Amino acid sequence: MCNIISAYQEAVKEFRQHDPGDVTLRSGAVYHAKQAIFTISYFNLEHQIDREGRVTLNGKSVPYNDRTLILQYLCYASGLPPREKWISFLELPDGRHHYIPFQTDATIPVANQFGCSPEEFARAARQLGGTLIKMGDLGFSVPALPKLPLAVTLWEGDEEFRAQANILFDSVASTHLSTAALWVLGVELATKLLGHIDQRAAAKQEVNWLGKQE
Repeated sequence: MCNIISAYQEAVKEFRQHDPGDVTLRSGAVYHAKQAIFTISYFNLEHQIDREGRVTLNGKSVPYNDRTLILQYLCYASGLPPREKWISFLELPDGRHHYIPFQTDATIPVANQFGCSPEEFARAARQLGGTLIKMGDLGFSVPALPKLPLAVTLWEGDEEFRAQANILFDSVASTHLSTAALWVLGVELATKLLGHIDQRAAAKQEVNWLGKQE
């Protein structure tokens, strides 16, 4: 937890030094001068960032990973648009050093959860703003940040082969964020896809509870 907080604090210090016009030009965020607030789409939800580096969603603070990633992107985004050429985490600078943990924390959980339920995978990806791409048995391009999409692909499992998944990065990703930050971004994509299952389950429980009250 200390490392997460430290990373956020460093991102805040860096962010405060940047000119709003430069930030919007490079990142694709929008700056509202009267309110002195940036807005940016992050996994299909509009977040707000004030000049002090506070990141909120619908007026509420967001988790450290999300706020740190958003601030780091605002600070370091290169301005390059996506090229729609996908590369694996292994192909990122020094990606080989963290490839196994990336599989453990991101791709394997996605495969295990959705390998036998592609419809649920599609619903989860579309909830994050995903659009269909021709990769795997089922694949989506997900707009993590304005100029930084991720691709998530699924190969369904059967009696002979286990389900597999992959999370890919646009070829310009490393011009926007460090490999360490991209690792966190990929894990966050997996976490948010899996969170869709929890939301659906909670919604069903609420419906069942309401039904019992009638």
